[in-house]
Amino acid sequence: MRPHHNSTKGIGARSRMRIPEREHSTAVLKSMQRPPFHLHQEEQDAFFNLLEDDLVQEFLSMDICYKISDKYLLAMTLTYFKRAGLHISEYTRMNLFTALYLANDMEEDEEDYKYEIFPWALGDNWRQLFPQFLKMRDSFWAKMNYRAVVSRRCCDEIMSKEPSHWAWSRERLLHHSGALRSYLKNEKDSFPRGPGVTPPSCPLCTCELTEDEANPESAPSACTSDGELLPFTNKWSQDLIIFPQKIMLDPVATYSLQILQNPGVTVEPDGTMDWRSVG
Repeated sequence: MRPHHNSTKGIGARSRMRIPEREHSTAVLKSMQRPPFHLHQEEQDAFFNLLEDDLVQEFLSMDICYKISDKYLLAMTLTYFKRAGLHISEYTRMNLFTALYLANDMEEDEEDYKYEIFPWALGDNWRQLFPQFLKMRDSFWAKMNYRAVVSRRCCDEIMSKEPSHWAWSRERLLHHSGALRSYLKNEKDSFPRGPGVTPPSCPLCTCELTEDEANPESAPSACTSDGELLPFTNKWSQDLIIFPQKIMLDPVATYSLQILQNPGVTVEPDGTMDWRSVG
């Protein structure tokens, strides 16, 4: 009978034990060494030319709050064109709407807003055709080997190649970030409008006038430099109230406003504050 010997490793023998810290460091190193996003000039030009298309321009102007086509979603769309291996001849309206819809699928919490893409991509018969559109989205996704996740670093890198282009100025405002509870939604605003219809109004975005759009003589500012409210003047409608940017309100919700003159604050025994009008 052969004697049993415990298996031992000699000095200097190579260990096969996995070290999690080493694997994590290797993964981080590989991600840091990832090659930069290579975008050819003709591809960038073709994408910018597509954005100048009349129908695409009308679609973008409809999205006044940049809920479905802000600068990051447009940068993702261009990234999808590259990952799908599209030739510049395939930079078309349909592929733009398909990739943009997929970008909304990946990044946006609100499902309803992206449905506005249907009538722009499919026309008046979009209700009958949208199942085929969803199949096109899946085929486009397959062309990219299902790599639909795009990092913010990648988007910033794309935009840095032509930072002055108007598409990269489509910055979504803070009050349109995050998810909106269903009970706060207006069902009429969720229904796709399509071409030739006035965009939904948004009082919060409408008040965000740029310096070029604002005329100091005809529209006096209602806020001080530090964001405080000024009293109404006779040039403003008494039905108009402009809040400082620090106040975030839901654009589709209904609020009741109570104006107190010379308000006083009293502290109740339980520690709560009670606001009362004393005038």
